[in-house]
Amino acid sequence: MAYILDIATQNHIPLAPHHTFGRLANSVDTHIDKPYVSKLHAAIEWSGSEWRIKNLGLNGTWLNTVNLAAGESIPLGLNDELHFAELTDPAFKVIDLSPPADMLWPLEIAAGTLPQPIYLARYHLLPDAYNPELALYFDEQKQEWQVETLNAQQEHLTYAVKNGDLVQMGSVHWQLIRAQIYGPTEAHSVNLQQLNDMEFLFKLSLDEETTQLELVGSQQKVDLAIRNHHYLLAQLARHRADDAALGLESINQGWVYTDILANELGLDNTHMNIYIFRLRKQIADALPTLLGLQNLVERRGGKIRFGCDKFKIYKGGALTLELPLVIG
Repeated sequence: MAYILDIATQNHIPLAPHHTFGRLANSVDTHIDKPYVSKLHAAIEWSGSEWRIKNLGLNGTWLNTVNLAAGESIPLGLNDELHFAELTDPAFKVIDLSPPADMLWPLEIAAGTLPQPIYLARYHLLPDAYNPELALYFDEQKQEWQVETLNAQQEHLTYAVKNGDLVQMGSVHWQLIRAQIYGPTEAHSVNLQQLNDMEFLFKLSLDEETTQLELVGSQQKVDLAIRNHHYLLAQLARHRADDAALGLESINQGWVYTDILANELGLDNTHMNIYIFRLRKQIADALPTLLGLQNLVERRGGKIRFGCDKFKIYKGGALTLELPLVIG
């Protein structure tokens, strides 16, 4: 995501894909409160391959020392300086020309330092993977970013964040900047797959110290190798298979209280939440065109369950459980 520096205030300004400048405060992205600046004075636009400055007003827009004609649009370069209406006014300097991208923009930037935005992929542990407070992920179905709290001392919450909303980590505040109205997977729309089209194969050692997970679709098999968090999903799958054997309907299968599951796994709630997030992220990284990962692990009323209904569990190489149930 490109950004510019307001030399007068020393504020860094992230650029929207169509970013406007002018005197009309509620109608432009960057307000310039000077009487000689037009209500809608200029725009910086992403063309698909480059950023361009376009003069929209009548009082002059300068790129460096070049005065743009009315309606004229020319490419921006790094370290270019922009002046609106008065060439003698402090400039806006072009600092970064990265393409538009969804990101978290830091609101507390130390004087004399450059911003360090967090560019967003599908799944993030924040502020880092070692001591996370939040999970941030993109919900393809709702086409929005979701924040999930991970700390065991807090009530588990999941909530949407929209363009301009703030996200707090510790004492630091970040602002969500949306650069697109489509999800990260849209570019692969020809090959999209749904989570429920996949079969989960769990391969446990006899002592259940290791759990390998494979995902099998109609055209591919993905080996997710051995990970500690796969055992959590296998345990949830066992609860679902047990309920299916009792004859419960699919919608009621597999629900277990989170504290009971945590006790079964020997984890606290924080680490269990982190495991769930790492499951989603690992699958998202391995299958970037797979949709519906928000349903991999479902929650309701303090309970949790495995949201998929096609799986097999092997222990020491022998098939021990599967869903759908095989009768006979």
